[in-house]
Amino acid sequence: MRQDEQAQIHILEMLTLFWLFFMSATFLIRVHVPDSPSVALDSSLEMAGDDALRYGLGLEAEIEGENRLVELLAEDDRESACALLQSAIAPGKEANCWLAKDSSVATPHGTVGTPSGGTVAVHHLVAVGPYAWSITLDVWARGGGA
Repeated sequence: MRQDEQAQIHILEMLTLFWLFFMSATFLIRVHVPDSPSVALDSSLEMAGDDALRYGLGLEAEIEGENRLVELLAEDDRESACALLQSAIAPGKEANCWLAKDSSVATPHGTVGTPSGGTVAVHHLVAVGPYAWSITLDVWARGGGA
C-alpha cells in the first residue's frame, strides 16, 4: 500500500509541474509585444551596398590583378576605389566609403556625404597580396526615405 501512495504523489507532482509550465507558456503567449519596425528599408540599403561591392569585385582589372577593386587597392588608390564603389550604388541611395588597411583606423574616402536618415553599414574584407583591406559602405536613402 505504501508504494502505491508514493507513486500517486509523484504523478500529482508531475501534473502540477505540467500545469505550471502550461500556464506560464499561456501567460507569455498573451503578452503583447509591439511589432518591430519594418526591415524592408534596411534590407534595401544592405542589398544596395552588397551589390556595389560585388560590382567592384566583378569588374575586370584594367592592367593586372584579380579585379578592378583589388587592382585599385593594390595601388593604394583609395579615392578611386571608393569612387568606383560609390558610382555603383543604386539610384536613390547614397553611401560613404570607409577603408582600412590591415589594423589601421578606417577613414572615409571618395565623396563624403551626411546621411539624412538611418544608415546601414555593409562590411567586406578583401585580401590584396599580404594585406587585408576592410571596406565599409554606410548606405542611406537619398532624402531619408525608401
